[in-house]
Amino acid sequence: MENIIYKEEVCGRIAVVKEMDMPFGHYYTGYIEILHKDPFSWRNHVEMGKELFFDSWDEFGEFPGGVTFAGSFPNIESEEGFVGFDTEPFAPGEYTKEDCLDILKKTANILAIRTRAAQEAIASQKVENLGTKADKKPKNVGLLLEAVNDLANASAFNERDKKDKVSERLDSAGKNVTLFLVNELHVKPSDIAMFTILKTVLSEDDEDE
Repeated sequence: MENIIYKEEVCGRIAVVKEMDMPFGHYYTGYIEILHKDPFSWRNHVEMGKELFFDSWDEFGEFPGGVTFAGSFPNIESEEGFVGFDTEPFAPGEYTKEDCLDILKKTANILAIRTRAAQEAIASQKVENLGTKADKKPKNVGLLLEAVNDLANASAFNERDKKDKVSERLDSAGKNVTLFLVNELHVKPSDIAMFTILKTVLSEDDEDE
C-alpha cells in the first residue's frame, strides 16, 4: 500500500513524498518534477522512463541510492514528469519523512540555481547579439553556458560544504572560459597564464599589506 503524504510546490517544482507500507517493509520515496525549461535530454529520458541516465548528473546527487524512478503519475499533473528515489534498500528508519523532504528541497534549490544561471546567460547573449549580424555571432557560446552551469553547481555544492565538488566544478568552469577566450577571442594561452600568475602575485601582495 502506498500513500502520498506530501505534495507541494518547492522552488517552482512539485515535490512528492510517498509512504510505502509493503509486505517486505515500511519506507518512503521522494520525487521532484522535471519542467519544460529543463534540458531536452532530461525530458526525453523521463518520457522513456530511463532513470539510470540521471545518475550522471550532479544535480540529483542528494538522492540516496541514486535516481530510481523516471516517469509520470496518472493522478498528479506535471509539465514533463518526475524523477525520484526510494529508501527501501536502507535500514528501517534510516530515512524519515523529514529526511526525504529535506532532500527534495535541496534538490529543488540546486535545480532553481541551475535554471536561473542558464536563463541569465541566454538573456545576456541575446542582448549582446542585438544589432549583430548572424554570421558574427560567437560560435563557442556553449562553452560559456557550460561554465555558467559549472559555477551554479559550485555555488550549490559550496552551500552544502562539499569542497571537493566545488574545486572540481571551478576547475571545469575555468577550462571552459579559457577555451572560449582562445577559440572565440583569439587570446593567446600564454597571455591567459601570465594574467593568472600576475593576479596571484598581486593578491598575495594585498594580503601582506
